Parts: sequence; C-alpha cells; structure tokens
Amino acid sequence: MQRVIRASLWIFVGLLAYAPLHIFLSTWLGTSFSVLQLAKVAKDIVLIWGAGLALAAYVTKYGRKDLMTDKLLGVISIYTLLTLLLAAIKPTGQQAEALGIVFNLRFLVFFVYGLLLTRLVDIRELRRKSFIAVFASALIALSFGVLQYTVLPNDALTHVGYARANGVLPAFFIDDKPDLERIMSTQRDPNSFGSYVLIVLGLAGALWMRGKQHRKLAGGFLGLSVLCLWFTFSRSAWLGAVLTVATLLVLSAPKLIKKHAKQIVVGGLVISAVLLIGLFAARNTYLVQNVVLHADQSTTLEDPNQLRLRFVRESLQDIVDNPLGSGPGTAGLASIRNDVQGTQLNEDYYLQIATEVGLIGLALFMAIIWIIASRLLVCVRRGDWLAVGLLASLAGLMLTNLLVHIWATEAVAYTWWGLAPLALTHPWNQNQKPAILKRKK
Repeated sequence: MQRVIRASLWIFVGLLAYAPLHIFLSTWLGTSFSVLQLAKVAKDIVLIWGAGLALAAYVTKYGRKDLMTDKLLGVISIYTLLTLLLAAIKPTGQQAEALGIVFNLRFLVFFVYGLLLTRLVDIRELRRKSFIAVFASALIALSFGVLQYTVLPNDALTHVGYARANGVLPAFFIDDKPDLERIMSTQRDPNSFGSYVLIVLGLAGALWMRGKQHRKLAGGFLGLSVLCLWFTFSRSAWLGAVLTVATLLVLSAPKLIKKHAKQIVVGGLVISAVLLIGLFAARNTYLVQNVVLHADQSTTLEDPNQLRLRFVRESLQDIVDNPLGSGPGTAGLASIRNDVQGTQLNEDYYLQIATEVGLIGLALFMAIIWIIASRLLVCVRRGDWLAVGLLASLAGLMLTNLLVHIWATEAVAYTWWGLAPLALTHPWNQNQKPAILKRKK
C-alpha cells in the first residue's frame, strides 16, 4: 500500500514540475525520437495512471462512502457525466471529441487527484514537495522567457523541432512584424505564457507579503514575472495582472485597504485618468497602435479586436441555436482538429464551455469555481499564504479566460488546479474543513 501511495505522490509532484515545460520538452523529445504524438499525450496518460493509484489507495484505506459526501465532488461528477453524455449522443470528429474531453476534464481530474493525496500522505510533505516542483519549473520558464527576448535569435527554437507542421511556432510577433517580438518561453503562445505567469505572480506576491523570511526569493520571482509579462505583450495577461495584484493587496492587507479606502479610490481614479489621457494623446503613435491596440493601419492582418468581436457574436448565436450544447470538441482549441463542424475559436473559455456542454454545463462549471473560491477565502482568513496567492491569481485567470482559452493550457491547468487542493487542506488540521474529504469514522 505504501509503495502505491508513494508512487502516486511522485507522479503528482512530477506532473506539477513537468506541465510548465511540456510544450518545449515534448516537441524536442518527440521530434528527436520520432514520437511526437506520443510525447504530446504522455502527460495525460500518466495523470490517469497516478490518479488511479491514488483512488485505489484511498478506497482501500477508507472505503467509498466519503467520496461523494461533499457537494463540490458531486458537482464535479455531474459536470463530468454531462460532458461524457454529450460526447456519446452528439458525436463529432473522433480526434476533436477526444481532445475536447481531455481539455475540459483533465484539470478537474488533477484537482481530485490532489484531494485524494491530501488524505493519503502528510500534508506538510505534500506541500513542500509541490512547492519545490512548482517554483523550480517557474524559475526555468521565466528565465528562459527573459533569455528568449534578450539573447536568443528568433529561429532558436527551430533547432528543437518547433515548426507550424508540428503544432508550435518558433517565434511570435505582434501582427507578424519582426521588430515587435513576443515571448512564449516554454509555452505554446504568448497569451498562455502570460496567464501562467499570473499564477507565479500571485504566489510570489503572497509569499512576499507573508514576511521578511522569504522576501528575497519572492522578490526575484516578482521581478522575473513582471519582465516576462511585459515581453509577452499579452493584453489579456496585463489586465489579469492588474486584477491579480489588486486582489492580492485586498486579501493581504484588508485593514490597511479599509483604513485608506478613500485615498486608494481617488488615487486609482487619478492614475486611470492619466493613463487614459496619455493613451488618447498617443493613440496614433507606432507603439500604441501596435502594442496596445494591435491595430496599426500598415498591418496586412485582420484587426484582432474586430476578429474577437466576430468570434463572440458567432459563439453567442451558436449557443442560442444549441442551448444544450453541441458536444465536446466542437469549440475551442480542440475544434482545430474537428473535420465535421469545422474550427470554432470562441476566444472566450466560458463561451467555449457553453458551446460544447450547453448552459447547464456552464452553470455547473461556474459552480465548481465558486465553491473552490469560497473555500479558499476561508483559508485566507486563517492566514494561509498559498490560499492568498491562488485566490489572487484566480481573479486574474477568470478575466483572461474571457479573452483566451486559458484553462485548456497545460501549464495553467495543472499548476493552479494541482495546488488548489493543497490550500484547501492546511497543516493546522488535515481533517478539518475546508479539507474536502473527511476521515471515515
């Protein structure tokens, strides 16, 4: 039994460490050994294996009764069953459907996997190993991002297999202009990397606010995070960063915020007004037209702002026509492989879910987010810095998901949803709420 538990633990920690580096490593190894397709799906196969080991160990040790006593696990189960049901009754392209199921459910499987481990191993050990894995990978990803912008040539990643034919571009530019490079580091694209950085920003900020003991470490990660956010030139990530930092301050210093509420509001309005006036005055400059608006008249590409609005209108019309959902794989990144209905990029994760599993599915997904957020807030009030960092980054990610399909990104999905159960089970009492699974009496 202990060997099974230890194996499951190390698989979990390994996935946390691997996910932010997945695109880079799978492309490099997959093209080097001609196993690219296997390299792309290997992590999800390992996830099922590790979660299966944890489930088997949990049932053996505690039985099955406790598994469905919590409403959160109940909602996750209903959402999972609805996804699988729609896949059965509304089949589409086989590859797209399989990808849709995986993209929509894998982070929930990882979340439940983490919950099971919090009951099988000492929570202090689990958190310590997980923190090391997450921050070690973050250091590699952030450092590589800075090097990508400052040192590496634009074609550097072509030497490790990056090519459009392999599903990953070696470089990104604003409107394909070579003087406006965007970094994606070890991720698939700049927007995905920017959203991943929001998690690091939230965790490092919460660690810095915790006290002087870890401020040098946290300060280093904060500095790298800010640099990488700027170099992505991801507007969704920039907006998410503002909301992440604001939430972090509110959660970390509520008394200070309340005491100086008027000054903060006035200061925020003044700063916002200055920024807006500055942007308006410089609206015709090369920098604002390209970096902020992505709509310079000299570009030959379709205006991304108009493109996004078109995607939203088309998605809303499709949801009105199919309020019960069209099935997994009919929208979002998975639909790129859909040879039946065709590609439908909603540019909005919530619209994607509503398109695939209907309004009922969207309501269930939002209920899952709400329950987790409310329980994280309980942990915040008890002084857990991890809960502070995750709740702050969740605020930013909820915003970026309005603009990009972020929960489908490996690094974001595995990192945030893997750490969340560790925050819900705090070392002060491993068996007390807000830990989800109770010990069997």
